[in-house]
Amino acid sequence: MARVTAAIEAAGGRIISAPDPTSAPYEYAIELPSGERRDLVCYAFTANKYRGAGRPIDEHRFQIKYGSDFARYHNLYIDPSRKRTTLFFGVHHELDLFITADPILHTPTWFSSSVEFKEDDLLEAKKRGWHGWERERSMAGRRKRILPEESFQTEALCAFTPKHFLDYIEFERHASGLDASERLIVGAELARAGVPRPGKKHPLEQALGLSAAELLNVLGGTARLLTAVRGRVAEHHLGTYLQTVPGVSDVKPIDQDGPPDYTIAYRKRLFRIECKNVGRNKARPKVDFQKTRAAKGNPCSRYYSASQFEILAACMHSVTDNWEYRFCSTAKLDPHKTCKDKLSDRVYIEGDAWTRSLPDVLDSLG
Repeated sequence: MARVTAAIEAAGGRIISAPDPTSAPYEYAIELPSGERRDLVCYAFTANKYRGAGRPIDEHRFQIKYGSDFARYHNLYIDPSRKRTTLFFGVHHELDLFITADPILHTPTWFSSSVEFKEDDLLEAKKRGWHGWERERSMAGRRKRILPEESFQTEALCAFTPKHFLDYIEFERHASGLDASERLIVGAELARAGVPRPGKKHPLEQALGLSAAELLNVLGGTARLLTAVRGRVAEHHLGTYLQTVPGVSDVKPIDQDGPPDYTIAYRKRLFRIECKNVGRNKARPKVDFQKTRAAKGNPCSRYYSASQFEILAACMHSVTDNWEYRFCSTAKLDPHKTCKDKLSDRVYIEGDAWTRSLPDVLDSLG
């Protein structure tokens, strides 16, 4: 843990209490330059170049492993009160970098598993100080038994130099549990603006395009968890847009888990619309189109079916910095390769099926 301690101090933090290096996870109490205290639960692993036979020559990884109990899943500690912040990262000694993943997406986890990443992303982090990217996760090729509560959503990885360790702590306090694209945006804002201080506009206000008061009003109107904040904001902006579309009336938001986000009336017919955020890949924007968890004994329940709603609205803010949308009929989305009557979980915003014009999609549905 010497690298972690050195990074905290180099970034301006003061160690109040240090962990026992022989017992994981590693618990710190630190003081920020502002005088605020942070209590940390650190799941730290060694990151290095992956030199195994048959692996790509540019691949690096950190291995998730403590002890020798490889026969069961392990739950990471996540403080429900958020008073303690869980950190989940690899320490790359050769490159003097930290590489982090969202602990919420990695609980439960199997010892020993690994998180892989490419050398180009690490070199970009060395150059810029902070760099984030998306990592695809898949059930394919898994030898271990898959639990329903496991997540296989696209995740966000971030690599950073030691001077950003306090920024990383604040990043995880605000972004743990968010979708990959939201985590990347919040991370970039925090790395640019630094640890929030009194009187300074919060990075979330900048990233979401809302004042603190407006953001609280949006969040106060829903029963969904704060971890879905950016998805909820995308829904909010979509609702505002729907009110302006010619021919659309009776716009009704649905604040429930399961049903789509909106119902609308158009030419005396009702339509259901699901809103999803697009990832940060500008070259080939993609919606990670699956649910976080599966129902017990039914892995295909992770995926959506075309019968659940008629239109998918893809929020493009992650790639355009504007609250704008592309629309597609679910009837034109690709089917899932293995789950009957389900839609593919890899939805790319490309081809003639996608349009900026919602009326065009509505008209095509008759």
